[in-house]
Amino acid sequence: MTKNLLFASVILLITSCNSNTKTDEVVADPTVENTITLEFASKNPNTVNQGTGVMENEMLHLSLANNSKSDFVGQTLTLNNTVEGAINFTYRNDSVFCNAPTSLMLMSMPPKPGVRPAMITADSNFYVTPMSLLKFETVNIMFVGLGE
Repeated sequence: MTKNLLFASVILLITSCNSNTKTDEVVADPTVENTITLEFASKNPNTVNQGTGVMENEMLHLSLANNSKSDFVGQTLTLNNTVEGAINFTYRNDSVFCNAPTSLMLMSMPPKPGVRPAMITADSNFYVTPMSLLKFETVNIMFVGLGE
């Protein structure tokens, strides 16, 4: 009798496991990919101080969201949203790239001894790292890094 009861319990257990067709699906949150932001800083054009004399409160800051466009110190910046005539940033493979409509000088901040700034020609794609300074004729824009 005990064998029959044990056999029946095993049969019930197996059929209950097989009849449960519900699966636990793991769904990736698509908003995670869209949460990327880039952080920028530039000296307020109304500030008269220069170089290391510029105080933190004299700086302007921008958080540029994914797939957006924003005006910053007289320039249009985009992230993964290419616009003709804008400074277009793209984020791919955990790296940030830039394409600017005009020539510029690219340097690290603070400047590294013995490392010369790179001259970037107009409409060139180039890699930028956190704390890269993009020096245009009329304005300097620093790519601070990825946002939080």
